[in-house]
Amino acid sequence: MTLIHNYIYKEILLLTGAIITVLTFLLVSVNLFRVVQLIMYTDLPMWVTAKFVVLAIPLTLTLTIPAGLLSAVLIVFGRMSSDRELLALKAAGIGLAPIVAPVIILAFGMSMIDYWLVAYVVPQSQKAYVNMKHEIVTNNPLALFTPEMVVDKIPGWRIWFAKKEGTELDDVILWQLSDSGKIQASHRAERAIVDLDPEHFQLVLTLFKQRGEQYPGDADVTKVQPGGHADQAPVTVSLDSFYDKVSQRRIAFMTLPEIEKVIFDMQSAPGNEPASPYLTELQARVSFSLAAFTFVIIGIPLAIQTQRRETSWGVVLALLIVGVYYFIGAFGKGLKSYAGFYPELIIWMPNIIFQSVGFWLFYRANRK
Repeated sequence: MTLIHNYIYKEILLLTGAIITVLTFLLVSVNLFRVVQLIMYTDLPMWVTAKFVVLAIPLTLTLTIPAGLLSAVLIVFGRMSSDRELLALKAAGIGLAPIVAPVIILAFGMSMIDYWLVAYVVPQSQKAYVNMKHEIVTNNPLALFTPEMVVDKIPGWRIWFAKKEGTELDDVILWQLSDSGKIQASHRAERAIVDLDPEHFQLVLTLFKQRGEQYPGDADVTKVQPGGHADQAPVTVSLDSFYDKVSQRRIAFMTLPEIEKVIFDMQSAPGNEPASPYLTELQARVSFSLAAFTFVIIGIPLAIQTQRRETSWGVVLALLIVGVYYFIGAFGKGLKSYAGFYPELIIWMPNIIFQSVGFWLFYRANRK
């Protein structure tokens, strides 16, 4: 049995590691593309832009670890079933349970890693990620201003300019948006000088040769009215939302012990804030951390039943299972503001459904 276990462990670990690496790279590649843009077009040092990518990795791993393990299980056990290796072991008097036990233990260990990530590492990395973005925008906003690209990182505003030299912008267009996201005013200028007013949490853009336009509330472009025009005019752009987001208590930035403390405080001294979002977040993190274990429970008997040795088949089936699993989980999490639907219980449905099907398939496979 030791030889069999070593063979299975080696195959599963090598494939899992390779798939996790590839999936993580693909999912983080969007951030890599943004990093290249930041290095090429902004004043940010490389270590800052690289840190953005590093901080995105923990969240990505919570998805790629279960998906990688599931893909490896489907490929390895599908191949063993197709080559009649499992049938030969059964003929030798070795049941299915002793063969798959090491893989289930491995899945449980990976679930513990996932739990550690979602409970502690991901909230801290997400908070650091957002704080870095806000710090850059509030302390050095021009670092994220890219020539000939619309700046959309400041809520309520869209800014475009042709060229940047220090704090001076050439050929500037500013669009001021309403709360619903519609354009309500625009400003054009030959050039502008940008100053940061940290005391009032705002940017001051001094526009030269400024001319403006006023847009109607119904977005009818035929009703656009000319606005003011001046040789020099200041326009203030508020950065309050960035400071507010950093200071606000956000569930995504809280570790599991912090969420548990909030729930306990709510039960001890009830207030107006609903507890359902916190309960749902707590249950979601614990539930999703068991994804690796659940995927192995359903993946092994599925691989044995299908008897497919093709790697592509295993990857496609894994993606299908992962998609359905997280879709049901996301549906439950989306109900966190509706306490009457008990979202903290619905969030467990993916594990209950997939594990029930998995154990039933195990029972059938073991009787064959």
